[in-house]
Amino acid sequence: MAQLNVSELDFDDIKANLKTFLQSQSEFEDYNFEGSALSVLIDMLSYNTHYNGMIGHMLANENFIDTAIKRESVVSIAKGLGYTPRSHLGSTATVSITVTPPSTFSSTTLVLSRGTALTSAKDGKTYSFYPIEDVTTSAVVNNGVTQFVFNNVLVKEGRRVSNEFTVPAANISGPYTIPNNKVDTTTIRAQVQESLSDLSVSTWPVSSTMLDVKADTKTFWIEEGIDGLFQLRFGDGVIGKKLDTGNLLIVDYIASSGAAPNGCKTFACSSTISAATETVSITTSSPASGGAIQESIDEIRFNAPRFNSTRDRAVTEQDYKTLILASNSNIQSVSVWGGEKNDPPMYGRVFISLNPVSGQIITEQDKDNIKNGIIDPKTPVAIMPVFVDPEYTYLSLNIGVTYDPKQTILSKGQIENAAKSAVNEYFNTKLNKLNKSFYYSRIHNLINDSTDSIISTNIQIGLQKRVKPILNSEFNYTVKFNQKLQPQEVTSTYFNINVSDSIFKVSLQDVPDATVEAPFYSGTGVINAITTDGGVVASIGTIDYDAGTINIPSTIITSLYSTEADLRINAGLHKSVKDITTQALVRTSEEATNAVVAKPSRNTVLTLNDSIIDATINTLAGLTITATTEVEEV
Repeated sequence: MAQLNVSELDFDDIKANLKTFLQSQSEFEDYNFEGSALSVLIDMLSYNTHYNGMIGHMLANENFIDTAIKRESVVSIAKGLGYTPRSHLGSTATVSITVTPPSTFSSTTLVLSRGTALTSAKDGKTYSFYPIEDVTTSAVVNNGVTQFVFNNVLVKEGRRVSNEFTVPAANISGPYTIPNNKVDTTTIRAQVQESLSDLSVSTWPVSSTMLDVKADTKTFWIEEGIDGLFQLRFGDGVIGKKLDTGNLLIVDYIASSGAAPNGCKTFACSSTISAATETVSITTSSPASGGAIQESIDEIRFNAPRFNSTRDRAVTEQDYKTLILASNSNIQSVSVWGGEKNDPPMYGRVFISLNPVSGQIITEQDKDNIKNGIIDPKTPVAIMPVFVDPEYTYLSLNIGVTYDPKQTILSKGQIENAAKSAVNEYFNTKLNKLNKSFYYSRIHNLINDSTDSIISTNIQIGLQKRVKPILNSEFNYTVKFNQKLQPQEVTSTYFNINVSDSIFKVSLQDVPDATVEAPFYSGTGVINAITTDGGVVASIGTIDYDAGTINIPSTIITSLYSTEADLRINAGLHKSVKDITTQALVRTSEEATNAVVAKPSRNTVLTLNDSIIDATINTLAGLTITATTEVEEV
């Protein structure tokens, strides 16, 4: 008897297997399986088998977070890992509001209600921002004028929405679904009114854990339902206080527009705060940032297992990274290291560096929220978090490619554009984040592979650091490239310097000491301030070529040129160095010179130098690509 092959899942293969099986049976030896009614029956069997196979595969796929396709499946698996997907997040700004009431206003205190709307426009659309909570302030008198000043008020974009639910006997604990897919769950406030006749109201705070939740604890939990809407669940009288039948649940929140309002920085008040004819002045401390849409399926797949690995605590470096990334959409990458790994070691501290998403900022308020709301409740006692701003090192690339014109129909310009696209792809996918290293061979291979006609690629690498000077004040400047540098390649943009009460237009230039010799070029040198014609105004600093450090002490910079806000300092990478690493390494010494080599920094971000040719400020292009045709051998 023929064996039926059950390993096939494709419809045509299933049908062929069934026909082969039936043809091997003596009862069907003379049947025409293509022209008879039996062909229809075989089709039906094949379809049924195919459908069952597909259903089996889909059910198996939906059981695992890596293969699940439906959002409800991914969310359900994440729930089992203790992870709640991020909702929409409203863009948040920090503003100070000064209210000058009319002379008839007699109160000595003023409340800025959480329902007070501020408006801001971006790209032709107006957005509303609301204080997160009520703020109360007392009157102050400035130059005989009574004013109320609200300093550093957090305002969040969106529209305030309120939903009411009557607690039924059959479903006391919930869930109570919020009928709005734009809800910012960080703004949810739940209030419980005793009944329609008893108007006493109590506010129940949200909880993210069951620790310290007792039978009489008034709290609730937030989770995402199968329809993508967020739900509120309350206690059952064992874990958390139970609602009573007939209670009126009032849920208010902000429904946000996501990332669209990010960058709003000019605000106006659209309602009265004190009384008619008042004057309201608003200054912005930090523009709107942090707005984001609901967490995607891919983000949940990435974050949920890592969140589960932390077990809701911050102990290891990965714990800190996962918790911070899961709760902040405006952070692209995080670098964390313990104080024992710092240089010098600082025990009892954990250092955190945050790299924002392109076009967004990380405010001091964001750092305070991370420290107080995410780290402190989950970290061991006596561990102090310290935030370290990221340092950006800009890479300048001078690329020459040689190509065979016989192997391509592309023009010289198109080949250069293909190479440029490869460079941008490398920086966008492999760099522009904390703790990512530049590898010469990788970018070299990407450029070579950008078109088959490229025969060879040569890349010259330069480094640039950008320093924000303290104008008109004597200041010490230290610039760390954290790489070994090539002598006589330091330059800078133009700036005005005060030397002996005289102002000079200068740039920087290094001069190595006599002991700095080939091939190692180890040692130190001086940094000169030179005029546009090359004259030396003064020696204003020193350079350590091995450590990649420039020190410019006690210098008065009076101004920069054009619209520049930073002084751009360029240095050449040592000819022996190809890869630029950012991972913290143990300091080592070169055997020949016994010089201490540069130590990479854990808070460094490598990014492409976006400078353009500008003679006004003395800059060259950060990326130069030149394609030349192959010279035929004779």
